[in-house]
Amino acid sequence: MPLNKVLILTNPLNHEGGVVNYYNLFFKHFESDVMLLKHGSIGSRAYLFYYPVLKRLLYPFYYLFDVFIYVFKLIFDRKIKIVQVSPSLIPVPLIRDGLLVVIAKLLGKKVVVFYRGWKLPTFNKLVESNVLRKLFNFVFQKNTRQVVLASSFRNNLQQLKPKHTTDILVTTTAIDKTEIVEPKTSSNLKNVRVLFLGRIQDLKGIEELINAIILLHQDNQLDSYNFTIVGHENKTGYTNTLIEKLQRSNVPMDKVSFLGRVTGSNKYQLYANNDVYVLPSYTEGCPNSLLEALASGLFCITTRVGALSDLIVPKENGLFVNVKDSNDLLKALQYCANNENFNKNKIKNAELYSNTFDIHQITKLFESKYISLIEKR
Repeated sequence: MPLNKVLILTNPLNHEGGVVNYYNLFFKHFESDVMLLKHGSIGSRAYLFYYPVLKRLLYPFYYLFDVFIYVFKLIFDRKIKIVQVSPSLIPVPLIRDGLLVVIAKLLGKKVVVFYRGWKLPTFNKLVESNVLRKLFNFVFQKNTRQVVLASSFRNNLQQLKPKHTTDILVTTTAIDKTEIVEPKTSSNLKNVRVLFLGRIQDLKGIEELINAIILLHQDNQLDSYNFTIVGHENKTGYTNTLIEKLQRSNVPMDKVSFLGRVTGSNKYQLYANNDVYVLPSYTEGCPNSLLEALASGLFCITTRVGALSDLIVPKENGLFVNVKDSNDLLKALQYCANNENFNKNKIKNAELYSNTFDIHQITKLFESKYISLIEKR
């Protein structure tokens, strides 16, 4: 088979966020004798991340410029056979990538739609509106290869009753298992080490975690834990607001550490140094941080949203808690402190998940799907 190209469109690869992190890893490790990956930028630039007003003002201009470059590439680079977009099920990304999909189809390209996030309110609007449902099915589901991060997302797509669609692939995001620090069994589970690693924002359930810490302090149970909170805040000053809330409740700050953003080998060492990973998100696709935590052997406490419902086996590798429920999160944390063998499968789980989620497994899967898509008539 001659060398063919896949054009993958995302935010610029120096941007923030899980989608960009995933594709940086994907581009780095994708190997094929017959397929070549190319990247195309679409949308806001990284330098606008902390300037939301300016970002909104400049977005249309960057988008129109990116669409022009995109069309130019499709017309003049005949080796581009596949276009891949990665929207979330949110109106703006759907409109942004919907136009790209329509252009690709008009120019005779195959299309892969990799849904990276899933918002139930948007899905419910598609279900309720006959016009929106038909438009969505025509643009995104008709004659495309669709990829989702959870079996529930696949079921939702099938609920929309599309025509002329192929099987929907369920996959995960990925890790580089060579970066994982091999876990060791803890010799002191009287002090449970708890890690939160993600964007510091309300949608990640960070306020529920703060409330649970306060409840532990009020019940005189905080001595059994150490909390480490890692990540960049979504708005300036939000971390300070959380710290002030803890201080107002007289929580001893030697029990709660805020480290800001941590990357690279330091991040993986953090996983290895902790016992429990907490991510009580309101909504998720398939967060890389959870895969990294599982591959590091951590016991994961999270909500039953997105791909998380496919990944956690209660009391085997973690626990589910209710969304926006600090008391339920408190009970899950207490379970860990009260059960000395709560993470008895730590070493076995780490080996299993580091192999299952390794980027090389994911890139091989996508290569085979790309080849079969090109060969399909």
